[in-house]
Amino acid sequence: MRRLFLVFALLLAPAPGRGADFDPKPVDEAVEKALKEFNAPGCAVVVVKDGAVVYLKGFGVREKGKDDKVTPDTVFPIASCSKAFTATALAMLADEGKLKWDDKVRDHLDYIRLSDELADREVTLRDLLCHRTGMPRHDMLWAGQLVDSAAVIRQWGKGKPSTSFRSKWEYSNVPFTTAGVIAGKLEKTDWAGVMKARIFKPLGMDRTSATWKEGHAQADHATPHYYGFDKSITAIKWDDLDHAGGAGGVNSTARDMGSWLQFQLAGGKFDGRQLLTTRALKETHTSQMLLIPEGPFAVYFPPKHTRFCSYGLGWFVHDHRGANCVSHGGTLTGFRAQCMMVPDQKVGVVVLCNLRPSLVCETVAKVALDAALGLPAEDWLTFHKAQMAIQDFNTAVAKEKRKGARKPDTKPSLALKEYAGGYVEPAYGRAEVVHEDGALVLRWGKYTFRLDHYHFDTFTAVPVEPKDDLISFDRVTLEVQFRLTTTGEVESLKFLEQDFKRGKK
Repeated sequence: MRRLFLVFALLLAPAPGRGADFDPKPVDEAVEKALKEFNAPGCAVVVVKDGAVVYLKGFGVREKGKDDKVTPDTVFPIASCSKAFTATALAMLADEGKLKWDDKVRDHLDYIRLSDELADREVTLRDLLCHRTGMPRHDMLWAGQLVDSAAVIRQWGKGKPSTSFRSKWEYSNVPFTTAGVIAGKLEKTDWAGVMKARIFKPLGMDRTSATWKEGHAQADHATPHYYGFDKSITAIKWDDLDHAGGAGGVNSTARDMGSWLQFQLAGGKFDGRQLLTTRALKETHTSQMLLIPEGPFAVYFPPKHTRFCSYGLGWFVHDHRGANCVSHGGTLTGFRAQCMMVPDQKVGVVVLCNLRPSLVCETVAKVALDAALGLPAEDWLTFHKAQMAIQDFNTAVAKEKRKGARKPDTKPSLALKEYAGGYVEPAYGRAEVVHEDGALVLRWGKYTFRLDHYHFDTFTAVPVEPKDDLISFDRVTLEVQFRLTTTGEVESLKFLEQDFKRGKK
């Protein structure tokens, strides 16, 4: 009898797209064209409308040159789309009275200290989650060093602010790492444990995880690929992001992200259970800090279709062609992700792709969102192809400009061995310059750089170790500039835009 009931229930269960006014053809076409134009190996897409999954497909392959197909259950890291998960977890804790949005951060985590006195004293959980601490990314602190979350938070707090406290929106990852640690502390576990217990399990996101090892261990997982400045596409290894935690550590599938969309669009309800009050969830979708979508952000919020842009708690809050939208993208060395929702119209889309840099996700997400909203078609592929071309053109111009600015026939002020020694910066720690085999080498964090003379006392820092990380440096040029005292002795060096003071010999 029970078996007959299950069969009958399955027959009545709505299939993706059944009973919903959604035409899959524009999305199918957009994906096929985007994969071809961006030369991307594969992607997965889910669209939710009026509470139902109306589109769920995988395209292409998990690894370039191999036959394994991307499916709706292929695991991808979602990178900074994880920030909304962290904010949602804190909203759940706020619902239960375990914290308040405007609690001082140091009341929950005593070892965080910020270099700006005002920010150190007044920074709140809300400030962390809407990027208004006055602190910049300082991403190399976690990307370039093999440390745990606590060390990342401590080091980041010692870094130089980029603006005054709460005066300007400044995107940064470590505040979300900090929020994740606080959530773990309150729940007597860690951030990954909170994600699993409070979000993944209740939403039935069985293939979703919050550590790279768990994500990579899934048999059906995507391989990351890097799009080189020389137009090459290379399969690379997964990033180990566990120490970044709440800033970008979630791995998921298109199918599981469909459940996430359903939960978000239903005001915190899933499968008949109110997991989070609508009021608390809406706070995360509410503008907290205005921002100007300029520079790289203009790609994601094009002026033609964006009249306002702000940040909520873990979400960008903006308009898309007249519709109020919440969204977030995610970027790792070889992955991209994009999530877009229009809560008022119960529409959401997630696109996952295994190529970076690329704008496959943005192209497909906007096509799918437009289709679900019934908006006139827009040529998003042409727009994003042009944006990619502009980015690479600007990179090429910058490289040529630097070549042209070089002063030929100059020499360092001192013999190379005089530059050797240890240099220290409060947040970035120790950089060691070594004179070996007639050349200079700089070691910092997990990296080793060969120092090639550029002109005067400035050197080009060419990464040589670790080998697996070298590919992602092809669009950037790093410099080391030594500074001398009036008596001709080396007193400091500038590296990663930071001033390292020379230690005692």
